[in-house]
Amino acid sequence: MQMLKRSLMALILAGLSLQAQAGLFDDNVARQQITDLTNNVTRLQQENQQRLEQLEASNKRVLDLVRQLDQQKDEIAQLRGANENLQFSLEEAVKRQKDLYVDLDARLRALEQAKAEAKAEVKATEQESFDAAVALVQGKKFKEAGAAWAKFVADFPNSDKMPAAQYWMGMNYAFNKDYKSAAIAFKNVVENAPDDAKAPDALLGLASVAAQTGDKKGSRSYLINIIERYPQSEAAAKAKKALAAPN
Repeated sequence: MQMLKRSLMALILAGLSLQAQAGLFDDNVARQQITDLTNNVTRLQQENQQRLEQLEASNKRVLDLVRQLDQQKDEIAQLRGANENLQFSLEEAVKRQKDLYVDLDARLRALEQAKAEAKAEVKATEQESFDAAVALVQGKKFKEAGAAWAKFVADFPNSDKMPAAQYWMGMNYAFNKDYKSAAIAFKNVVENAPDDAKAPDALLGLASVAAQTGDKKGSRSYLINIIERYPQSEAAAKAKKALAAPN
């Protein structure tokens, strides 16, 4: 009986020991599971934090790109505005240049027309002065003719009528019996304008002055010179008649 009690007691103690060990085991497992769970939660929180930081960084880059795009849009708009202003300025400059050219062209045309009119007026005045002086010579108004030719030379020193003017001045001197001055005037034509239409007549005038001053040899030389140099001229025909005339 006593043995049975001891056996039962041993069994009870053994069962209690097993239960205690089982409970201890269950607590360790639970603690481990809690630790694992805590670690997992911590890891997940860290991962979430990393993802959140990455997302924020990504969002920041996106926002930066958006800001850059907006800035570029503003710059493009400014450049377009500046380009439009430059285009407008260029068009205005071209228009002003065209208007200036048209105005300048009109002014030049007006100036050319004015010059042409002034030149025509000068020519008319020149011709009138020339004709008036010739008329005075032909009218034997020698003093008035001399003054008229002096004024003509002073007013129109570059006139293409100057050789003819010198010839008529010589004729005026010859009519007034100022043979020395007449010879100078005639020589001016012969020496300075040998191709002028009045050159043969000037040689004929020299021949006449030489004859009037008694230089018959010189007069004959001038007449021959006319025939040799200007054979088709009217002065050459007169020279031939003068050479054929009896002395």
